[in-house]
Amino acid sequence: MTSKGPLIDPLEHLLGYQLRRASLATLAALSESYEALDLRLTDAIVLRFVGANPGCNQGEISKALGVRRTNMVPVVSGLVDRGLVKRAVADGRTHALTLTPAGQALHAEIDVLAHANEERFFGGFDEETRSVLLRALDTIRARAEG
Repeated sequence: MTSKGPLIDPLEHLLGYQLRRASLATLAALSESYEALDLRLTDAIVLRFVGANPGCNQGEISKALGVRRTNMVPVVSGLVDRGLVKRAVADGRTHALTLTPAGQALHAEIDVLAHANEERFFGGFDEETRSVLLRALDTIRARAEG
């Protein structure tokens, strides 16, 4: 038997499902824009964290993003190898991370693309709606964290 039109989406009323689809759409567009800078989305996110928190370490970034520290090692190493991030010994085995001048320049380009993506998807929302959405998403994340 063949379908006679678009499929009915039996999940369209589920908020979690809709959040997932919206997230995939916005992040796919952002990821595509970062490809023009020869960056993966993860690289750009780490550059933004280091730019906003000079002297942080990869363990702190891992915790903030909710990913395993071991998954952060190749990302940071790749950014160091590309001359975008600099490591400096902070204490023992911990390295403080900062952006190099090349990393700072790329960070500025990333910021422009991120703002354009936000405007594309959320520009039509008034400040009150944006505030309500941000609070709701914070609540969801807090519930997930325990």
